[in-house]
Amino acid sequence: MNFIWDIVLQAAKDNFESEKIFFKSAESFSPYYEHSFSNINQKNVENPEVEINPLYRFSPIFEYLLHPDVKNLIFRNQKQFIEFFFDYLTHILAEVDLCHGITQREIYIRQIRRELLRGDFGEIVKSGMNELSREKQISVADELLKVFETGSSVKSFCNIMKQIFEDCFIYQNNFHPQKIYVYIGQERDESLQKKWQMIRETFLPIDIEVRIFWSEHFGILGVDATMLSDKIAIF
Repeated sequence: MNFIWDIVLQAAKDNFESEKIFFKSAESFSPYYEHSFSNINQKNVENPEVEINPLYRFSPIFEYLLHPDVKNLIFRNQKQFIEFFFDYLTHILAEVDLCHGITQREIYIRQIRRELLRGDFGEIVKSGMNELSREKQISVADELLKVFETGSSVKSFCNIMKQIFEDCFIYQNNFHPQKIYVYIGQERDESLQKKWQMIRETFLPIDIEVRIFWSEHFGILGVDATMLSDKIAIF
């Protein structure tokens, strides 16, 4: 982890979204690294305040702002302004870094994720998204983009269910194809309930009737694992 784009990506994995990071110009730094961690082998972002070497790649941008004469004479009474302006510029540069080489589809996915988290798809969806890790949020946005491209389908619903609830099983009624049964395989709690409601609201076609089973499976003749005494859901 060296460059600012690398720091932003790792921070997201460490539950520091980019807007929570405050970049600062380090008082002392190595000319060989852009980061200025106390340990050059540090693998995680442990503090939202991140010190960097601003001259490693961006000397033409920062050399005037951070010049001692500018800081101590011209802006001597505006040190807070310099700190916030430096953070603002660094965030812009990090976003430019992150956009290098990305595809148009990735841009769409990022925008959909922001809209989901912002509540543009409703409070139920926003609440469920906030229960997911960043990687799962991206998976939801990716699958939702597929829905926009191909139309709503049970396949999209099944795809995202298997990504969010890895142990779930989904069954379709042979006699009534519009009826499906979902077995989650986990004890219901508030977090899981929000995730399920988000998926149901976002991906399930409106003409589909669904019944959900949480920790207890309904019995299936010939499948011994579903026919355990006191472990069969009433169906």
